[in-house]
Amino acid sequence: MRRTRIRPTLVLLTALTVGMCAAAAGGSSLSTTAAPDRTATAGLPSSPRLSGAQVSTQSIADRDASAARLLVAGRNRSGLSWPSGAYVPGGSPHTYARFGAWRGHKLDVAVMWTARSNWSEITNPDWIYRTWSDMPVVKVIGVPPIPENGSATMSQCAAGAYDEQWKTFARTVKAAGMEYETIVRLGWEFNGDWYRWSAHSPSLFVRCWRQVVSAAESVAPGLRWDWSVNRGAGQSVSDARKAWPGSRYVDVVGVDSYDVWPGATSASAWNQQLNGAYGLNFWLRFAKAHGKKLSVPEWGVYPGTSHAGHNGGDNPYYIAKMTRFFRANAKYIAYEAYFNESASYYAGSLWGPVQNPRAARAYRAGL
Repeated sequence: MRRTRIRPTLVLLTALTVGMCAAAAGGSSLSTTAAPDRTATAGLPSSPRLSGAQVSTQSIADRDASAARLLVAGRNRSGLSWPSGAYVPGGSPHTYARFGAWRGHKLDVAVMWTARSNWSEITNPDWIYRTWSDMPVVKVIGVPPIPENGSATMSQCAAGAYDEQWKTFARTVKAAGMEYETIVRLGWEFNGDWYRWSAHSPSLFVRCWRQVVSAAESVAPGLRWDWSVNRGAGQSVSDARKAWPGSRYVDVVGVDSYDVWPGATSASAWNQQLNGAYGLNFWLRFAKAHGKKLSVPEWGVYPGTSHAGHNGGDNPYYIAKMTRFFRANAKYIAYEAYFNESASYYAGSLWGPVQNPRAARAYRAGL
C-alpha cells in the first residue's frame, strides 16, 4: 500500500533488555526533522551463500549459537512465545523503559534505519554501533541498496559498482561486534513505488540484492538478511515473488502489514488481510516453503490522514487478530514490531500519547 510516511532523518525502533535500554542519536542527537518516507532464530538456515567467499564451519556455529541465545521461542526477554518489538518516538532510554513497563513485556528486538541520503550515512552509521554494540538483542536495520540522493542506480548496483561500499558496511558492523546479532532489511517495501529501489525491474532488484549480500558477507558472513515486502499486490511489481533473490541469499521473509486496505473492522475484512491475495498467510506459507521464518517488521492501527476512509481507526479487533496470529504461529515468527508513531499521517500510537485507547487495551491484553 502507498504510504506518505514521515520519519525522522535518523529513526530508531528500540528494544529493552533486563534493567537497561538505549536511545539512538543522529550525530549527537536524534533528529526530529520530518521527512517524507516511509533472527535470526535457532533453526534458520545457516549455509554459506557466497560464491568465491569461504565461510568457516566455526563462523556458522558462532552465528547459530548467537542467534539461539538471542531469540529462541519460549525464552525471549519479553516472556512471549515469539520475539516482539516496537517503535516509540523520541528515542530516550526513559521513554522506552516506560513503554516496556506499560505493555508489561520487555522488547526482544531493536529495529532501526540508517539515514540514506548518501553512501556514508548508509555504510558507516556510527551512532547505531556506538549505541547498540553492547546491547544483547537482535538489531534489525533497514538499509537501502542505493542512496536516495546522488547518481547511484540499481543497474550499477547489479553490476557490482558498489561492492566496496557494502564491504565497508560489513566492516563497520563487524568492528562493532554486531555481526552475529544483526538482521539487514535491505530495500524494504520494494514492491511499492515510493522508493528509489522499487522493483520496477524485478530481475534488476534480484541482481542488486545478490551483489550486496555477496559483497557484505565476504567480510561479515554472520549477517542475516530480511527480504521485506508490503502486504497486498504491489505497485512496482504486483507479485513480489518475481523479485525473490533465492533462498541462498535470504534468511527471513518479512511483510509489513498495517490496518488499512481494508481496515479489519469485520471478520470478512480481517480475512482479506489474513487470507487475501499476498496476505499474511500467503507470505507465511511462502516463508515456510523456503525454509525461512516470517517477520512482521511494521504493523499497527493506522487511523491517520494518509489512508482516510480505508483504515480501521482505533481498532481493538485488528490488534487482537494480529496478536493471535503471532501466538498461533509463534514457532514460525522471526520477530514482529509495532509501529507506535503519533504523527498525524499515521496516528497509530498506543502509548505516549494514547491516541487509540481501545487498541491500546487490546494490545496489552493480547501479549
